[in-house]
Amino acid sequence: MITRSNRIRAAVLAILLMSLSVSPFCLAVSAEVEKNGRAAKLSQAEITVNRLGKGIVVDVCPPEGGPPVKVLHDPAQYDTVKAAGFQSVRIYVVAMRGPAVYKTRIDDALDRGLGVVISLWGNGRWASKPKEGISEFVEAWGTFAKFYQDYPEELVFDLWNEPAGLLVKDGKPVGITDGTTAMEYLNAVVPIIRKTNPSRTLGIGGPGLNGCRELEQFVTPEYLTYKLEDGTGFEDDDNIIGLFHMYHPGAFTHWIVSLDRFPPWKEEVRKELSYTVAWSKRWRKPVLLSEWGAWAPPCHSAEDFKTYLRFVADECRKHNIGWMYYCAGFNNQWAFNILHTEDGWNQDALDVLTGVTAPPVPPMSPLINTEFEWSTANWSSEGSAKISVARSGGLSGPTALKVEAAKSDRAEVYQETPKRKGSPPGRYLISVRKGRLYKISFLAKSVGGTGTVKVRLADVSGSSDGFWTSMPVEISSAGREYTVEYRHTSADVDDVRLAFLFGDRDQTILLDRIALRGYRQ
Repeated sequence: MITRSNRIRAAVLAILLMSLSVSPFCLAVSAEVEKNGRAAKLSQAEITVNRLGKGIVVDVCPPEGGPPVKVLHDPAQYDTVKAAGFQSVRIYVVAMRGPAVYKTRIDDALDRGLGVVISLWGNGRWASKPKEGISEFVEAWGTFAKFYQDYPEELVFDLWNEPAGLLVKDGKPVGITDGTTAMEYLNAVVPIIRKTNPSRTLGIGGPGLNGCRELEQFVTPEYLTYKLEDGTGFEDDDNIIGLFHMYHPGAFTHWIVSLDRFPPWKEEVRKELSYTVAWSKRWRKPVLLSEWGAWAPPCHSAEDFKTYLRFVADECRKHNIGWMYYCAGFNNQWAFNILHTEDGWNQDALDVLTGVTAPPVPPMSPLINTEFEWSTANWSSEGSAKISVARSGGLSGPTALKVEAAKSDRAEVYQETPKRKGSPPGRYLISVRKGRLYKISFLAKSVGGTGTVKVRLADVSGSSDGFWTSMPVEISSAGREYTVEYRHTSADVDDVRLAFLFGDRDQTILLDRIALRGYRQ
């Protein structure tokens, strides 16, 4: 019999579920759900997973620079993530860099109402001296935890991204591969974090590559033996999420092999997810698939790509598993990236992941290694131009690109799609589209007198003379920003070289924070 009280409870439940789905940051007054006719209070970790909603990994460098294969952070990236219907972002932080480096990225996301998961990358040195790395791991998390202790609960700490991936040789992860050793790191760090963040939601994954089986086997009281000052431990902590990564079948997700080559692929995915479901039921803690995805078209057919994404998303929904897709950012050539600076989002992916038809993306630069923090990687020189890193450039940071050129017919520094073994087919770093206004900006200063530079855009498959060359730009000895503009009125060009020409005279020029942004009419 349906009583009046049952109808009231059902109405309250409906309102709660609507509030959670419409606004992941909107807490219901009582945070209760209906279970077996009784109200059961959600744990803080369960509430956090609901808030994170549908998330995406934004894999870019901090504004100060970082790995030379990735684009820099740009607040516009979060604007388009929000517009595409995602509710949270996951970002990587590096153990040996201070937490202040990531503050801008975290603040920009929180300011836009996005949840944030920060995931710690360890240090490659730990692979050869795993026991010695524990103290550095503890020091890093102690510093991060203290720095962000007053941040809202929408900030989640993912304690360790893929311990085995600390070091990769010949395409194979050779970091900390021993599971017991990896768990020693986590046992050492949780009590340190809990001193400053007693109720912060912590994401804990298994060793290796944070796989499904490793979560079930290792994230247990048998291996997580730490005790807090009050005597509580893993089983007692309601603010823990089980994290895992899943790329199955790997030859599909990480290469160009089609799904029909793997007839049992759905069973493989279901099997992997079953380990995480069993873990969640046993330890009564929610799980989050914090990294998953596949090479996007044209590496795969649109049909295969969408079929795979839909199946994984549907299976996660069946088992109440939260997820964060990999990825947006990195660079346009990166096969996992579903956010192109010129063409916008892969709509097939959004149809599955968020159901949102995204508006055109804001202007974003596709260029990589534009702070030259590590090296001159992904920049090349021809003719009389020679490049190196100036360690006291005095422009946007401590490093800049130093260009020494003699007067000649050819003195060129350029960036174009890197050509490496195993590069994804049909994907390019820099592209231009018909009808857009392009603004090329850069910081520069001349060393020892006034210098000049021209900017050129060329089709990599065409003439090196390019389809556009700017008028000479006079560079003073005082560092400042310069901008040149070009409107592309001809057909789209998929693979573009951006070049700087220095052959007008003998000169030494410092370049920094180079960007190319396309503006729609």
